[in-house]
Amino acid sequence: MELNRVVVVGGGMAGLAAAATLSARAREVVVVERREAPALPPQAGLPHAMLVSGALVLNELFPDLGQRLLDRGAAPGGPDPTRVACYWAAAGAVRRELRFPDLGITRTLCSRELIQQEVRASVEQIPNVRWEQDTVTGALARRGAVRGVALGSGRSVEADLVVDAGGRDGGVPLGADLPVPPTSEVGVDIRYTAFLVERRPEDLDGAVLAAVQNTPDNPRMAIALPMEGDRWQVGFGAYFGQTGPTDPDGARAYAAAALADPILAPLVGRPFLDRPWRYTFRTGRRRHWERLARPVPGYVAVGDSVASFNPIYGQGMSSALLQVRELGRLVDRHGAGRALATAAPKALATVVDAPWRISTGADFMYARTVGVRPRGQQRVNGYVARVLRAAAVDDRVNLAFTSVSHLLAPPAALFAPPVLARVLRHRSVPAAPAQQTVPARTPPAGTYPARS
Repeated sequence: MELNRVVVVGGGMAGLAAAATLSARAREVVVVERREAPALPPQAGLPHAMLVSGALVLNELFPDLGQRLLDRGAAPGGPDPTRVACYWAAAGAVRRELRFPDLGITRTLCSRELIQQEVRASVEQIPNVRWEQDTVTGALARRGAVRGVALGSGRSVEADLVVDAGGRDGGVPLGADLPVPPTSEVGVDIRYTAFLVERRPEDLDGAVLAAVQNTPDNPRMAIALPMEGDRWQVGFGAYFGQTGPTDPDGARAYAAAALADPILAPLVGRPFLDRPWRYTFRTGRRRHWERLARPVPGYVAVGDSVASFNPIYGQGMSSALLQVRELGRLVDRHGAGRALATAAPKALATVVDAPWRISTGADFMYARTVGVRPRGQQRVNGYVARVLRAAAVDDRVNLAFTSVSHLLAPPAALFAPPVLARVLRHRSVPAAPAQQTVPARTPPAGTYPARS
């Protein structure tokens, strides 16, 4: 059933993807943005790397996007097996050379700004998508259903469906007549510092990236990702209010002392090409629309309006894209009425469950993390550490872990009998010395500050 009009609130990645997806299912899509200039999220200056699952959704929506990014200087991120990544694993403090497997797509590495520019340019070419630069002041509600949005200019836009992609605080004030979902929060207070330095062909012996993982004993991490313009985007992060360096000398000292790792040393002492980018992430937040006692017809939340993740795990954009793809399927099945209002929150919660469990489960390796700790989480984290060790020497385990990290398979895949047996088979393998190089196949995507 074709819809007459859809309003999408928010012009970030979730909103752009929603507009593209629903433009094939509605006569008109109206994207409402707060600012005339396309706004980037506050974490946009951090290193970003799209997960394979998110890249697959973007390829479905925009088949030429990957080539356009490469044409603008993005770095290929696989599946070329000659491109390796240096990585310091928490599971035994092992330095590894890691190869990306062929997961059916050639990934690209570039800035969040470039990705969003190219996605927006694609959406702007869709003839039945129009743009409104205005503020949403409330929902047009009738008989417990949302029928459109009220704008700050005094106008209103009626719609069959309002998609709230307005960010972690929501872009649509629902008002007193509509229910508010319960919220879960996980407090981590992570401080990020990111900066740009020159990228040279000989850097990292040709590795495509370098990453240093936080450990139970050292709640700090780092990442260097290539981006357009022959630059490295370097990011440092630390839990519980610890701050990072803001100049080359401080960056060099931080890498040597706080991280106790030499991988980034050749890069971080170079002159910064721009001012450092600082970002604080205090809490992960999930809004449980699926727990509402009564549905809200005409309204669906996606992206950060459902869940905002710790950026260290790189799941935000991909989770949003997977939600939007599922929303398109739900609209095909149910239209925009009460059936969609009942089905969508539960279906989108299922999409969010995996990245939420992965990110919050890892955050709870620290006793200082604030929130409701899942039962048995310490045991699960211990098993995941075993999986990491086994993945370094076992291709089957590594593929399972990579699939889960990239949101291509649920976390339960790590506990499937064939994988469990192989993990237990390697449990007696001792952790390698800190400077030992161990071959593996791919870096787990959830271990470095990427994008959100």
